[in-house]
Amino acid sequence: MNNKLILLAVMVLAGCSVMGSTMAQLQASHWQLQGANSDTFTLQVTDGKVAGKGGCNRYFGKLSQQGEGLLKVSSIGVTRMMCMGALAAEESAYLQKLEQVSAFKVSGQQLVLSDANNVALLTFNAVAGK
Repeated sequence: MNNKLILLAVMVLAGCSVMGSTMAQLQASHWQLQGANSDTFTLQVTDGKVAGKGGCNRYFGKLSQQGEGLLKVSSIGVTRMMCMGALAAEESAYLQKLEQVSAFKVSGQQLVLSDANNVALLTFNAVAGK
């Protein structure tokens, strides 16, 4: 019985040490939205700030860590480039999803941003050479 409890405790503690993602992992790469053409939708995190391309415009905002693997994006602003049609709608949806982000997980070269219910909102791939 004691061996089972010790094994369970070891497994729980080992899981805690690898659970969640760190800001260092998030900041270590430039990110490109999966499925996006070229560098249309990108994300970069540096020193409490988030920035990137949102389709037509560049965006910028504040980012605050709420705990390990948890964050909040706020005060998003965008440039005012001409943007019409489907790309304008995609940009609007992208920026709305960014404002809903509550959690992030970095797994290798992939970043998943999720909402408060742990539903994946946006998935990015690390961009090589940046």
